Amino acid sequence: MPQSNKLSLTIVTAVLNEEKLLPAFLGHIRDFADEVIVVVDFRTTDQSAAVAKKFGCKILFDKGESRGIVFNNKNWGASEANHGWVLILDADERMDHILQQEIRSVVQGKNGKKAEIYQTSFLNYEFGKFFDKSDQKKKPFIRLFRKGAFEYQTGSTAEGFGIQTTSLSSGRWYGKYLLKIPKVRSWYLNKLRGIVTLKGHLIHLSHPTIEDFVRKINLYSTREALILFGKNPDLSELILFLRLVFSPVKEFIYKYFVWQLYKEGIHGYIASVIYAFYYFLINAKYFRFVYRKKHLKEIEAFSKRYDFEGL
Repeated sequence: MPQSNKLSLTIVTAVLNEEKLLPAFLGHIRDFADEVIVVVDFRTTDQSAAVAKKFGCKILFDKGESRGIVFNNKNWGASEANHGWVLILDADERMDHILQQEIRSVVQGKNGKKAEIYQTSFLNYEFGKFFDKSDQKKKPFIRLFRKGAFEYQTGSTAEGFGIQTTSLSSGRWYGKYLLKIPKVRSWYLNKLRGIVTLKGHLIHLSHPTIEDFVRKINLYSTREALILFGKNPDLSELILFLRLVFSPVKEFIYKYFVWQLYKEGIHGYIASVIYAFYYFLINAKYFRFVYRKKHLKEIEAFSKRYDFEGL
């Protein structure tokens, strides 16, 4: 793509040890946008920053302010944009041809629908299969917006409508409940908030292997458990037990039937089970934090007696 075709657009990506993915990703977007901001998570130990520098990106170094929540870094990157339009992308995502054309039309002011915020859906690639039959492609998230028109909520580490709810519903009760219903959410966003859903998709290399899937849910579940523990460190063991039993079941039903992952065959079944296990892990780790707080003296005594560390 010729240099002159670059858009007056800032692309923001937040990375944590993305050295392997960054070269291809930055190659995909280098001639699309005039500015690319890479926000490097404080836990990064690889050469992500060096790769970004090689591609001429603007680099921001998180020094712990994000608290390990990626959306804090995405908000920071968006606030530092030099252009009026901001596009949020991850290193494992690619714009399809239709989405590229739509974004170009919006930024150049040629799009018929005038809006400040745009959302796009995903097509996921899951351990060997392109998930193009299930309902995931009908669940868009905000990624393109005018600078200052939108920011992510930061109570979660994984993308979901919850990270958008408060800012889009003014924190009212329906933002937490009614807006989780896809049709209600679409009506609310499109008709009342004037948010436009683009027709193109982001191609998401979600989990190339099952090992990647398990590694990711292990990382995210720890953070989510810590968030829960920070909000309520004294939950009863009965409530925790009920959450351990019913939360995974609820998630499996939601993913397999509501998201229609059953349409993806055995791949969809496996993905649904792993998503269910993710919620089991969140609550199991949450239980561990609560239990450790209540029995800290016993644990420390055991550790000291037998010379164990990190209990």
